[in-house]
Amino acid sequence: MPQFLYAPVKDSLASDIISSANLKYKQGDYLESLTAYNEAIQIEPDNAMAFCCRGVAYYRLGDEENAKIDYNRSIELDPTLAVAYYRRGFLRYVAKEYVMAIADYNKSIELNPTFALAYSNRGYVYRDLYGEQEAAIDWRFAAKLFKEQGNIKKYQSTMNVLNQIIDMGSWGSGML
Repeated sequence: MPQFLYAPVKDSLASDIISSANLKYKQGDYLESLTAYNEAIQIEPDNAMAFCCRGVAYYRLGDEENAKIDYNRSIELDPTLAVAYYRRGFLRYVAKEYVMAIADYNKSIELNPTFALAYSNRGYVYRDLYGEQEAAIDWRFAAKLFKEQGNIKKYQSTMNVLNQIIDMGSWGSGML
């Protein structure tokens, strides 16, 4: 399950509102965060990050359709925003649109080659399509990135998944 990702935003009134909305989101107040993202979008209707963040709030409120609309709008506004592809990829995965989910995760990774969560989530799509051995390739790389980035909690959870499917003695890659 992906975690909420924060990205730097430009200094502006809208960015202050987005920061406040992100805090409300992190506290689990998704409706209030949605209201704040709406306000930021009214002030800066071309703010891709505001749409992307609002999409997450919609998703948490059970409104996947509006989440998808916002991720699409975010990508239209800023086709280099890796997190928007990542989030849309998750929605597509949940909808079992596996080929499209892989395409979004691939684009996210192309834009940000160290995006560990994108590798991890793409692994779940590969698992569902091709099996655990194919998924393990992405999960191993995700674990490596999580470890390098100091995200020990995600590293450990990824390693737990790998430990369930692979005999650790069979790994010869030396990636970890």
